Amino acid sequence: EYNQPALRVKQASKRGGAASIRIDDPNPDIELIETDQAAPAGKYEIAVQSDKLQINGRNASDTGFETVVVFQRRAAGGNIGFGTTSQFGAGHGVIAIANASVVPSVNPAGGGILYVEDGALKYRGVNGTITTIAPA
Repeated sequence: EYNQPALRVKQASKRGGAASIRIDDPNPDIELIETDQAAPAGKYEIAVQSDKLQINGRNASDTGFETVVVFQRRAAGGNIGFGTTSQFGAGHGVIAIANASVVPSVNPAGGGILYVEDGALKYRGVNGTITTIAPA
């Protein structure tokens, strides 16, 4: 039967404490594998490395993980990175977006797409209009 937990954490106390899982390790991670997908599809991990919480996806050659998004604690910079783990320009409290590996070529239905191309921040709307919000 599908969707049956292999690990279940149940709070035993009725005093209001939270149920939690703690992993003590120099580089803790949790791998999530969707078993009905052909590798590398369906392979992700939640990891902590160098004081950053990362959500990673398996790379195309299935030899390692690539960062999808990274979050830093406020005391460590408070940054968020999409497709990058370190390009924050020595800033604190910033959002970094890596260049798109393939720029969007199809118009979105009912929304828009925000992306970076050659360092320029761009937006593609439902009618296909591409607006450069900030040049490189």
